[in-house]
Amino acid sequence: MAKRKITIEDLLSLKWVSDPQLSSDGSRIAFVQTVVDGEADTYRSHLWVAPVDGGASMELGAGDPRQFTAGEHRDFMPRWSPDGRWIAFLSDRGTGKPEPGARRPKQLFVIPADGGEARLLVRAAYHPSGLVWAPDGRSLAFVGKPVRDDPKSDVKVITRVRYKHDGEGFWDGRYKHLFRVPVEGDSAPDLGAGAPHQISSGDFDHADPAWSPDGRYLSCVANRTEEADYANVTDVWIFPVEGGEPRQLTKSVGPSASPAWSPDGRFIAYYGHDNACMSATNTAVWIVSTGGGDPVNLTAAFDRSLEHHVITDMRAHPEIGGPLWSADGSRIFAIIAEGATNQLGVVDARHGGVTVLTSARREIFGLAIRRTGDVAVIAASDPATPGDLWVVPLDGRAAERRLTRVNQTVLDQVLVSAPERFTYQGADGWPVEGWVMRPAEFHDGVRYPAVLQIHGGPHGAYGEAFFHEFQLLAAEGFAVVYTNPRGSQGYGQQFTAATHHDWGGKDCEDIMRGLDDAIARFSFIDPTRLGVAGGSYGGFMTNWVIGHTDRFKAAVTMRSISNNLSQWGTSDLAFMKGVWEFPGDPWDAPTWYWEHSPLAYVERITTPLLILHSEQDLRCPIEEAEQLFAALKKLRRETMFVRFPNESHDLSRVGQPSHRVERLRWIVTWLADHLRRPAAAPAREPAVAGGGTE
Repeated sequence: MAKRKITIEDLLSLKWVSDPQLSSDGSRIAFVQTVVDGEADTYRSHLWVAPVDGGASMELGAGDPRQFTAGEHRDFMPRWSPDGRWIAFLSDRGTGKPEPGARRPKQLFVIPADGGEARLLVRAAYHPSGLVWAPDGRSLAFVGKPVRDDPKSDVKVITRVRYKHDGEGFWDGRYKHLFRVPVEGDSAPDLGAGAPHQISSGDFDHADPAWSPDGRYLSCVANRTEEADYANVTDVWIFPVEGGEPRQLTKSVGPSASPAWSPDGRFIAYYGHDNACMSATNTAVWIVSTGGGDPVNLTAAFDRSLEHHVITDMRAHPEIGGPLWSADGSRIFAIIAEGATNQLGVVDARHGGVTVLTSARREIFGLAIRRTGDVAVIAASDPATPGDLWVVPLDGRAAERRLTRVNQTVLDQVLVSAPERFTYQGADGWPVEGWVMRPAEFHDGVRYPAVLQIHGGPHGAYGEAFFHEFQLLAAEGFAVVYTNPRGSQGYGQQFTAATHHDWGGKDCEDIMRGLDDAIARFSFIDPTRLGVAGGSYGGFMTNWVIGHTDRFKAAVTMRSISNNLSQWGTSDLAFMKGVWEFPGDPWDAPTWYWEHSPLAYVERITTPLLILHSEQDLRCPIEEAEQLFAALKKLRRETMFVRFPNESHDLSRVGQPSHRVERLRWIVTWLADHLRRPAAAPAREPAVAGGGTE
């Protein structure tokens, strides 16, 4: 059967797997599968279960994954009980219809692992998250908020600087705490067994709970100081479950996350860094004694970050899993950011050091390890696969085995353009990685318009993963060029930190050199019909580039930054930029902030610009788009401003399905209208400026 070009509407037919979780005996895997409900213009998520050692062939059979929950709701975060009899999970079932743009609140349920009715355990008023079973299976710990009466007024009284967060909205005045809820009854967990008991206290947020092997303690991460809002520091703490004073284990030098107890309870492993370069610092696996002592960085000599870092439009902020101990306590498994890929690695818990266990060019976005340490289950994507589960034998004696093929029906019908990787010399002679995707219906001897895509962060990265937007542009007859310039994660500490005080400088030079190298290498790219597009930091760079060159015939800026001065105080996080990324706060370096703002160069912009922005974007608030649009209109430049109501910074990844579709239509239409026009005289070469400093 002849394949067709991929379409915008194919996005609505895709399915997304996430959050693989192994049962305690390692025989079964639970995971989440999300689909689009087109009629309701929303998503539905359900739990699925599959045997780890049985089939998953091309054909359905007894050994294949089976849907475990169903209904018009979103079930997620499955967690097995220690004896394998129950699965706890979060769901928005039974919470009513939300306001437009609002998420339905989630509640905590448990369900028999062999099937049956789900039982409500913790109601939505607690805002439960972060589920973990006690070792004896008789209770669950979770992160929640103390229940209180709803305020009578809709007036917001703000007293803290971290009063909003993108995707969550405004702070409701309640801090996040550790809770324990009993799960009792011979035949089924009983909601009447007892109300949740609050373990932590104080005006501090707590996250990432983990039980000690003996069930006497809960660890978590928190900043229990009055300065919590003004730093990114969190420490590992231990709370006695039956009451008593908590103990701080780490030394308040940087962020800590995902604490995991060693099997003997003597140590806790966690992700973290020392804040040497703030958010550009490599995330390491650390270990700290539960009896006290200095934390040890086990991966200090390994110049890579242990995290998920790949940016696509298939997912946002996945639950990646880890760090995960082997049963004998000698090894710790974690995901590694390696160039444009994620790999599975193992850390020597006794002596430090990292061994990379996989090498495939793909994105790994979920991880579960069998306790015996011989098998992993990963959620992974590659440029031709939006995401599936794989069983990975860790002894090297057998090949990987694919467990799911959730999008095979769609993929069998459509043409997929394979990215062609190249490396080039960026600024300072540094090697930089880039890719070109040919138009889906490519013909030799034809020159095609090309779109340069710029990723966000700046400390994320493009990767070896499926990107529907890129595939769509290729289907519409465009070549797609994208690169990982300095600032991108996955290439070592010096490379990631090289945007320090230099947004719009050598990072921009890296990007433009990549475009020039692609044009030189791939003769089918028409240098007279170029477009540029990007979101977040990529939107900043799109705005910056068209203020410094007129070689592009069209541009699309999304969730962008136009004015560093205004974004600093209106964003949920940008007020932290002056700690390291920028040279101080705006009053310390006002000239730097302005001279490194695209708005300062708006008079130079002649490229037709499409501005896309979400009205509830709290990371890069919509006033960034409004300022740029107003300036361009006053200058009588060609521009269009498209606003998406009730959407956050993550519109392109998890926004309302109809909004994601409309966003793609605007992008394709704008680029087609401007790049398919007959070319005039060749554009001049770029004149890239780094901007002034104080």
